[in-house]
Amino acid sequence: MTKHELIGAFREWQERLASYRFAMAMLEVDAYADPPAAGADYRGVKRAVLAGEYRRVLMDEHMYAVTGELADLLGVDAPRDGAEAQCPSQTGTETAPESSSETEPFDEGDLAREVQLVLGELEKDRAVPREAFVRYEKALDISRREWLRARQEKDFAGYAPFLQKLVDAWLEITALRGGSGSLYDRMLDGHQPGWNTERYDRFFAEIRKRAVPLLREIGKAEPISTDFLHRLYPAEGQRRVMRRIADYLGFTEDWGKFGESAHPLTTGICRGDVRFTTKYRERDAAQGILSTVHETGHAWFFHNIAKKYEGTAIESTISAGLHESQSRLCENHFGRSLPFWQVIFPFLQAEFPEQLSGIDAERFYRAVNAVQPSPVRIEADEVTYPLHIMIRYELEKELLNASLPAADLEQAWNEKYREYLGIVPKDAAEGVLQDMHWPCAYFGYFPTYALGSAMAAQVYETLARELDVSTLLLERRFPELMQWLEARLQRFGNRYPAEELIRRVTGAEFSAEAYCGWLEKKYCGLYGICPEKLKG
Repeated sequence: MTKHELIGAFREWQERLASYRFAMAMLEVDAYADPPAAGADYRGVKRAVLAGEYRRVLMDEHMYAVTGELADLLGVDAPRDGAEAQCPSQTGTETAPESSSETEPFDEGDLAREVQLVLGELEKDRAVPREAFVRYEKALDISRREWLRARQEKDFAGYAPFLQKLVDAWLEITALRGGSGSLYDRMLDGHQPGWNTERYDRFFAEIRKRAVPLLREIGKAEPISTDFLHRLYPAEGQRRVMRRIADYLGFTEDWGKFGESAHPLTTGICRGDVRFTTKYRERDAAQGILSTVHETGHAWFFHNIAKKYEGTAIESTISAGLHESQSRLCENHFGRSLPFWQVIFPFLQAEFPEQLSGIDAERFYRAVNAVQPSPVRIEADEVTYPLHIMIRYELEKELLNASLPAADLEQAWNEKYREYLGIVPKDAAEGVLQDMHWPCAYFGYFPTYALGSAMAAQVYETLARELDVSTLLLERRFPELMQWLEARLQRFGNRYPAEELIRRVTGAEFSAEAYCGWLEKKYCGLYGICPEKLKG
């Protein structure tokens, strides 16, 4: 085949695969939209069949040969052993272009990167027999359904066998896919290429070194009053407020839609169709808003990926840490700021005048940023949030290394919360069943939340030097912040490895320094702590 014919065959194949991914994404959206329970088995079987068909098309021997030939012609290799190989067009120190034109062509450098990404995953997936893949898909479907039931009934013991089956199925898949390091290291690398337990252990050690003294000094300071946050804020009123907030954030119905689910999540169908869900907490309105801002960060990232990458591996394989950096940036650096609440608080106060009588925007802002240990990760403040992630990381290592059976997970979870945060969840729904990640086989994903927080802080330092963030937030020009992120980072999707893109945006190698410094500066100011005390 000529180069032109190889490219044509590859593009047609990728379009077919994108169509399957679209169908499965829509089924995932539906699964969290409270569909009729009586049809669960039927939907589960059909989803497994669809997944099997996707895999049949993916495993096409002819297309594997075509992809290999194309890789040879383009001079690219598949990433191996936890490191992202560089395409020829990615070497050097050139600055990524800032054009956001939807008519920009898909060039040979783009194609080389896509072939590299596809070939890397294909070589792993080819080692997995279809039977093992179908077993995993069935275990996944049952796990998700049983988690929804167990969470409602606060019944971890009844769910544990289904989680164990999913763990075993994913361990089998991971082993078959090959690679270096432990099976858990390979899972970590799957969500954040190049990261393993050794790197995460060092990363968390640095955060622990800086966050624990800060938390200790906050504990000695005068507490910030938060009682008014926990009055009754009916969900219906919150929904009306959220519509106004969505407008402020520039999230419009011509490209997005949001609803509700037991656990907030975002699904990018394509640039022009992004779905996300939020959750209203009637005893804490601020958390519902922050959840929405967080998911809007994910949504903007999906929406801002260059149109030329739509349906390609460059769009669908973005590292979890990079994606989380954009949602954590929106939540922590914009959504927890005083200028944000100076705009948003009047919406909330107009809807809930009795609950917020005598409260002003600054007092509300301080309450939103109060540091108080909580059993629920998505309700955690910025300082204790990394501890929630470390708990999950440590438990996950044991669970996936077979030293902690799923049946013992709830007890281990509660012990970790007592050790790290001095609290114990009141039940399984508030504790071990609170997150959707393990029931959905997102093993190795949790650490990327802390990694994303650190990446967000580093990107924000550059953004804040170039833009007047406070003025943009106060003047309701939030989309302009997203335009900066689109031009500098989001539009590229996975065109460049995450850490290379961070370096291109900030001019520095990734480190946790900006994150730790952000926490220390912000919370020393909020609590009146002398920074010198953190050095003792």
